[in-house]
Amino acid sequence: MRQYTLRRLAYLPLIIVLVAVVTFFTLRLPWSQDPVTLVSTPQTTPEQQQAIRHEWGLDKPVGQQFAEWVGDLFRGDLGKTFQGRQPVWPQITSRFPVTFEILILSVLFSTIFGVTFGVITAVKQNTPVDYAFRVFAVFGQSIPEFFLLILLIVLPSIWWNYAPPVGGHVSIFQHPWENIRLYVPPTLVLAIGGSAGMMRVTRSTLIEVFRQDFMRTARAKGLAGNIVVLRHGLRNALIPIVTIIGYHISALFFGALILEQIFSLNGLGQFLYTSLLNADFPVIEFLVIYSAIVIVVMNLLIDLSYAFLDPRIRYT
Repeated sequence: MRQYTLRRLAYLPLIIVLVAVVTFFTLRLPWSQDPVTLVSTPQTTPEQQQAIRHEWGLDKPVGQQFAEWVGDLFRGDLGKTFQGRQPVWPQITSRFPVTFEILILSVLFSTIFGVTFGVITAVKQNTPVDYAFRVFAVFGQSIPEFFLLILLIVLPSIWWNYAPPVGGHVSIFQHPWENIRLYVPPTLVLAIGGSAGMMRVTRSTLIEVFRQDFMRTARAKGLAGNIVVLRHGLRNALIPIVTIIGYHISALFFGALILEQIFSLNGLGQFLYTSLLNADFPVIEFLVIYSAIVIVVMNLLIDLSYAFLDPRIRYT
């Protein structure tokens, strides 16, 4: 496994370089958005535009821009945003706790509800309980998340005259109750789709496991039902579940952009979205590389977890 891990990690610098090159030069294609034009007004003169371009270093040859950008990265300098001329790194660190909490709560709720409901529907296969949870799964994967999040704001205000808090970030260590009020309801709604998909995967995988010979043997030995289901059944069904969880984490790493937009949360997802609209090159370049690193490392952790979950898997 050690050689397999090192071999996979050896590809990481190559992937980072490839993503960096493609991202940097794509943003500077002739038909790409011009950030100077976006910040200009009808009163901005060509001389002023040229001064802005010179200040941002966009008047240099593209190869020289790339070399200087790479050099700054190695020195830990991510540059300044085009909008507001603020250092990029403090902007990212201030938004990361928002994205991180959305990620943790959404994955936690999706896993708890998805796996629990999946086990119940597999055990209660073709019963009214099974049919009820399967209807929930279809509902969860069919209803758009933005619609449910809007209902989360609108319905409490109509029914109970209660307006959920929106905007800002409150640390759970400083104000736990305010943090719970701000993050738990929307992440619970956001977890509906993920838990529905995870429930269906858990149910189908467990049903296949229940048909295996070793499960019949466990039952024939007279083991308790919960031991058979959890220790023998669920343990052998964990690989596809872990795979789904890993992909869910990768997808939510920048936070749910829709959630951040509706609840006015300044996370990395909203930061990347606004940067794309404003052609803020320094922000886009770093966040794209950052996301590539996260996805590669997450996929590696998923692959390595297989050997721990199933000792029959060996990496050569």
